[in-house]
Amino acid sequence: MSGFVADIEALKTMRDGFRHYARKHLYTFLEYCDRNYQREWFHTLIADKCEEVYEGKIKRLMIFVPPQHGKSEIVSRRFPAWALGRNPKLKIVGSSYSTDLARNFSRAIQRTIDDKDYAALFPDTRINNSNVRTDATRGWVRNADMFETVGKGGFYKAVGVSGSLTGTSVDIAIIDDPVKDALEAYSRTYRERVWDWYLNVLLTRLHNDSRQILIMTRWHVDDLAGRLLEREGDKWDVLSFPAICESDKEEHRKPGDALWEKRHSLERLREIEARSPRTFASLYQQRPAIEGGNIIQRSWFNYVPLADFERIRDNTPIDYYVDTAYTDNAANDPTGIIGACSIGNDLYIVCAEKVRMKFPDLIRFLPTYVREHGYTDTSTIRIEPKANGLSVIDQLREGTGLNVTKTPTPRESKETRLNVASPFVESGRVYLVAGAWNESFIEEICAFPSFPHDEYPDLLCYSVDNHLKKNNRVNRRNLTKLAKKLY
Repeated sequence: MSGFVADIEALKTMRDGFRHYARKHLYTFLEYCDRNYQREWFHTLIADKCEEVYEGKIKRLMIFVPPQHGKSEIVSRRFPAWALGRNPKLKIVGSSYSTDLARNFSRAIQRTIDDKDYAALFPDTRINNSNVRTDATRGWVRNADMFETVGKGGFYKAVGVSGSLTGTSVDIAIIDDPVKDALEAYSRTYRERVWDWYLNVLLTRLHNDSRQILIMTRWHVDDLAGRLLEREGDKWDVLSFPAICESDKEEHRKPGDALWEKRHSLERLREIEARSPRTFASLYQQRPAIEGGNIIQRSWFNYVPLADFERIRDNTPIDYYVDTAYTDNAANDPTGIIGACSIGNDLYIVCAEKVRMKFPDLIRFLPTYVREHGYTDTSTIRIEPKANGLSVIDQLREGTGLNVTKTPTPRESKETRLNVASPFVESGRVYLVAGAWNESFIEEICAFPSFPHDEYPDLLCYSVDNHLKKNNRVNRRNLTKLAKKLY
């Protein structure tokens, strides 16, 4: 009998120890809530960082993890319940791309708090239910959008991106995927909507001690995470786990290892990558632009020194392509300019420039720029005839002696046109004349469509299209001459 009593006491001690660590540590709480939970090393790291957010050691945390690897389970479902257990006075907001998803997280948190094991762990944290008779008379709110902790003043509020937070003071804000998919991510309108909501709604509800957690798929370099990292990257802690290890500096795995082999094997990940490298780079590797390039690969471009180009060029004219936007507002699109020279079957990009100028300044700048970069009487300046472009074309024709012409108005999307131009670039027939502009030009071309601006891809398409048309005209003339000789 004494042995039995000893076993009971040992079990009680183990249970009490388990509860003690579940109260203290989020990673133990995960297993306390679900005895079948399979905690991996990266789950522990995520939970540890969330603990630091709760404790105020971290004020801003970004977490990038592949899909189906348990990030939302930890951050959006379990962490709020654990944090409210530790401090039922907390005011937490959970947000996502849709109100429905935010409500689903809210319901999951409520189910956790309703569980009897949770009550044994955190007896001071309760939410309105039929077993607490005083709740209804005191009016403690509980629905899918919001629930309050009984008698403590804390709450959890679910809101979709673009939803209102008027009158809500927030201690911890959790944003779990503000973008639904690639279609939304590639939409500048939607990206601006998310950014405006973050600036004008969420941030206005924070105070000095508020903390933020952002989880999202990095579809686009100009997404919410990208903008925050660009503007205040030194203020954010970033936890990023690629599905396939690419670094030899990771402590828990080596290059080529899958993040969670038991559940998402390397073989399966490679199959997903083969189907869509660009999607895999964003969804699984946390890289909004695939290494080497999306549509156009970095390795496809050739380079030539300026002196060699001048020797090859002889008197071949350089044509200039302009995508206009006259404004000095740094938030708006710039005017893009490239110079391109057709020599035989090859196309040489001579220069590339981005400027943000008001209309009069742009009109003065363009003639000076092209003349400084090789313009001759046989050159042309080809401008897209959209609203801004038409004014620029008219003004340059009237006020300068430049050969200004309209580029044909495209009917296809920019992405379609770049895909059409890509075989020409892939064939190695595009040369960049070496210069300081090379890297910014290539970066924008290769990152498209995951780059905040797209003037260079647009202008490259125009230059390739015009080059091919020139060659077709030359070939037709040569065939005509040959036919006359033969017949």
